[in-house]
Amino acid sequence: MTVDPQQLLDELRETHQVPGAALGILSLGSSESDDRIRAYASGSLNLDTQAPVQPDSIFQVGSITKTFTTTMIMQLVEQQKVDLDQPVINILRDLQLGDPEAAKIITLRHLLSHSSGIDGDVFTDHGRGDDAVTKYVEGLAGIGQLFRPGTMFSYCNAGFVLVGKLIEELTGTTWDAALHDQILRPLGLEHTGTLPEEAILGSAAVGHSGEPGEPRTVIRRWQLPRSIGPAGLINSTVTDVLTYARMHLRGGSLGGTTIITTASADAMRAEEIRPPVGHRVDGWQGLGWMVDRFGGSEAFGHNGATVGQLAYLQAYPDRGVALCLLTNGPGGNLFWGELRRALLAPRGIDAPVQLDLPPEEPHVITGTPGAVGRYGRFSESYEVAQHDGRLTINIVPTEDSPDPEDEPELLDLVPVSDDHFLARSDERLAWTTYSYGRFTAEQNPAGGDYLYTGTRLTPRIPAEDRPG
Repeated sequence: MTVDPQQLLDELRETHQVPGAALGILSLGSSESDDRIRAYASGSLNLDTQAPVQPDSIFQVGSITKTFTTTMIMQLVEQQKVDLDQPVINILRDLQLGDPEAAKIITLRHLLSHSSGIDGDVFTDHGRGDDAVTKYVEGLAGIGQLFRPGTMFSYCNAGFVLVGKLIEELTGTTWDAALHDQILRPLGLEHTGTLPEEAILGSAAVGHSGEPGEPRTVIRRWQLPRSIGPAGLINSTVTDVLTYARMHLRGGSLGGTTIITTASADAMRAEEIRPPVGHRVDGWQGLGWMVDRFGGSEAFGHNGATVGQLAYLQAYPDRGVALCLLTNGPGGNLFWGELRRALLAPRGIDAPVQLDLPPEEPHVITGTPGAVGRYGRFSESYEVAQHDGRLTINIVPTEDSPDPEDEPELLDLVPVSDDHFLARSDERLAWTTYSYGRFTAEQNPAGGDYLYTGTRLTPRIPAEDRPG
């Protein structure tokens, strides 16, 4: 069955109320000269100006940035300037974290695989200066530790800013400048940068907000703080992103330029740790890359979320194909899932629209679930409660939430098992997974319970520590 990518993009963008989107499709040939990238555009860059999205429009790619940061540090590993398994404090000798013992043992491998245990959603703004990353890392002295390094998975933005600080220390320049020197210029990515003054030289998208069924409105700020750079500040086009992915699919080299060795490219996709049950389809976390298997086909990639913009990149080595979708509004997750499924089906890949769905037969919990209680981390707190057989979760942003407009949200939890739940605020949105567990002595000597909210681990708040 033939799929028209432009028609599909237009239809799904309208269905999911996304103001604008760009789609890129990479197809590898028998040689580099036969490789092809096709780019498509749909909708508006900015609903206030009605400027149209172009195939080469610039969007924020968010956490896809983490894979660029990983590629950069792998170059320094190859140069023997740093080792994946040495404690980072051996290089960042003034490093202070909330847990001094963890600071002594956290390695680069822990940071790149989201297994450091640092409470990760820290988005403090330290200004636009070249010292923004340094100031951010200094602020981690007051950030808590969720579990013993290397024993569990929890998505961690702060860890990648730490990697960025390592890059700055080892190269003697800013992370932004090192990115240009080590990846962007060698690959000829002329429409990729980190700062707004770079993006406005092209056709740049702005973020939008709005609940399902409501009008989308322009968000009056453009990007995350510069201090978050190594974790999520890159802006780019679908063609530049796919050129970068093409380099990885080609074993780390492109056009006669070696960015990383094939061994390093392979290492980035190798299994480091498994995310919690229910959060992925037969997949694992590599170094930077997230890896899935769909019907036996390996797929590596990353998603990104910034200020009203959502980005998606996934590559399929055994098919020689990669997809990139960049959007500028909410509703992107199901948009991406449906688009990806339709584009991959003719290529023999059975990709799910969502990674987790409720069971056909509802799971019945008898008694009080162990998950009932309160949980908290730096940017959010949660309360799981049971009332007349109804299980709910109340999500409350803290004053340190990255989005100052976030408000509390009460959702119904759909049980998949006694300890595994799904929730969403609207049927037009994708499901989020929640799962409950108890720390082992190895994971956390203090013991206690935790709740995975998406891919973030949140410890239970002991009764004596609760306000009121």
